[in-house]
Amino acid sequence: MNLLDTSAIFNLFQNGKYELLFAGATIPLAGYEIGNILWKNYKIRNKISKEEAKMSGTVLFELLDSIEMIVPSSDSTLSLSLDEGLTFYDSSYLVSAMETGYDLVTDDTKLYEIASTKVRVRKSSDLDPP
Repeated sequence: MNLLDTSAIFNLFQNGKYELLFAGATIPLAGYEIGNILWKNYKIRNKISKEEAKMSGTVLFELLDSIEMIVPSSDSTLSLSLDEGLTFYDSSYLVSAMETGYDLVTDDTKLYEIASTKVRVRKSSDLDPP
């Protein structure tokens, strides 16, 4: 099983690889991070229209509602964050992968490097459809 961070979720979505999203798991934080990505792409980067942001959000939030949600230990997440210099957000994905034994899928370079010393980690572009 794959635990997908937000960078992987968004890239898989953009590339139309929905089956890989349905076959994965994530954490509750992902929904908020997806919302922030859509907001940033509309409001700051001017890459998408407001309507595109809303439509993408509707699809992504529904998709997130249909996949397995993992809730990481807050204490373990904080400890890892402090020890490794990762943000608490990134640490929550890594701790979730460590606690479940799932492979971590991330397109975040720093998280990938640190996670590769603790769990099996891959990039979204490395995934094959189920």
